[in-house]
This record gives sequence, structure tokens and C-alpha cells, in this order.
Amino acid sequence: MKTFRTRRPLLVKAKQCSHTTVLFTDVGERKALPGDWIIEGENHERYIVDNAFFQRTFAPVCGEPVTEGRNYGS
Repeated sequence: MKTFRTRRPLLVKAKQCSHTTVLFTDVGERKALPGDWIIEGENHERYIVDNAFFQRTFAPVCGEPVTEGRNYGS
């Protein structure tokens, strides 16, 4: 299996869930648990990822104001 990387930076808005949330995505109804991240992509598509994957994959954008906890861009 080959290794790939993205050709351009992927900018997303993300917010960490503090309680169980039901989210309607393009693949149907999904449940986000406390600690999971809801990510909104460039075309307003939404995904749920667990905290471990989020921490390995994303980093905050410098210069963005942080008003609460670990809010990465939204």
C-alpha cells in the first residue's frame, strides 16, 4: 500500500462535543459522543471524528481567536 498526502492544506471548522449529539450527514444520521469532533468542510459537509484522530490530523490556525476550551476554528 502506498502513502499519500494532500496537495493543499485542508481548512475546516471544528467544534468538540460536550454532550451526545445527533447529526444528519450526507451518509445518514450519525451520533457524536462527548469528546468527538464535528468538522465542517469547505462545501459545508459535516463529519464526526474521534478525539484521537482529530489530535493526530489537525492543528489550530495561528491568529484565530480562541474563546473556549479546544475550539479549532469555529
